[in-house]
Amino acid sequence: MAHEHSDFQWTASSTLAQCTQGDYPWQHYLQTAVEFEGDRQAGTVWPVDCGEIGCEQPPLGPLHIITTVQPDSNPTSAENLARMAVLDHELQTAGIASITAIGVSFDGTHREESRAVFGLDDGQARALGLRFGQVAIFGWRGPRWSLLACATDRQEHRRWRWESLTTQ
Repeated sequence: MAHEHSDFQWTASSTLAQCTQGDYPWQHYLQTAVEFEGDRQAGTVWPVDCGEIGCEQPPLGPLHIITTVQPDSNPTSAENLARMAVLDHELQTAGIASITAIGVSFDGTHREESRAVFGLDDGQARALGLRFGQVAIFGWRGPRWSLLACATDRQEHRRWRWESLTTQ
């Protein structure tokens, strides 16, 4: 049976706003790379610190990374997989292009299925993240890899590098 957004309880915006006030979980998000497996490109985007040489144009074009995994929950639970199906359905219904992306902690101990979403501006992507109970989303445009809070104005911008997995 297909689920709808209203079938789930989503993290409240007030709770999400509180999560952006301190280091936790913000610092964890700053230590996240994102893997992509698409028809056009496969690879990983890594945020890099100021002063490091980064890349200028995302190989997949500008996009945002959005998940439906609720804060402090098991990313592989059946409920979180059902939540992702709701996001997929809403994106498809709205005609918004997306591909699978996986958020991965730098040390490899945490992985979250996500979607790389195309064609939204930062405000639209943040609103979508908020609707799906997210503390923050990632934005990737030009030379900037951005961490954008969904319930507050907090944001952090870094450079990035691309590690291609595409073999030709």
